Amino acid sequence: TRFRLVMPLTTVVTQVVLLRAGSRSIAVPSHLVELVQRQPLEQVQQAAHDGQYLYGGLRLPFYWLGALLGGSGHSLEMAGARTLPLVVVRSAQQRVALQVDEVLGSHEVVVKNLGPQLSRVPGLAGISLLASGEVALIYNPVALAHWYGAAALAHAQQSQVAELASPADAPEVLAPLVMVVDDSLTVRRVTQRLLDREGYRVLLAKDGMDAMEKLS
Repeated sequence: TRFRLVMPLTTVVTQVVLLRAGSRSIAVPSHLVELVQRQPLEQVQQAAHDGQYLYGGLRLPFYWLGALLGGSGHSLEMAGARTLPLVVVRSAQQRVALQVDEVLGSHEVVVKNLGPQLSRVPGLAGISLLASGEVALIYNPVALAHWYGAAALAHAQQSQVAELASPADAPEVLAPLVMVVDDSLTVRRVTQRLLDREGYRVLLAKDGMDAMEKLS
């Protein structure tokens, strides 16, 4: 019997800041994060309306992180909030301001090789596993804004128009609900993220029996 062990010669360890937008969380390298603070709701709403955030005499492009990731056009957790988290990210000489739902803290992670397929995804800088076992995608938000900024702003403006056009007492319209049944946790999570990005609600089941119980 022959055993072949492949050992990495170098390991990249870096500090990241975890940011949450809706149900999605991403990691951003700490050296890219210039500022983390909470701002009054009115100021964040004004920045979202203008698409710009005033910072140190500069007008920075302003985005809702969820829209950059292809999710909702605006945060669903703004109602009733007095202040909201805001993050300024800098890469090279470019800065962007991001509205997020939560800053989950700083972590030291080992960066994994993306491979030839994922290395072509715009804005994706690396991938890691957290202590909880969850996969953390490491993004450069400035690169995300370069590729998807225009679409994110258009999505946000459409959401604002839809809110103004709909009466406050209009019944809530829920997205279609999809159940994903698979015995592989990885397959369930990957499929869930794919459906989340397309706007579906997702229910997970680990096998047929679990699916039948949830259906009932």
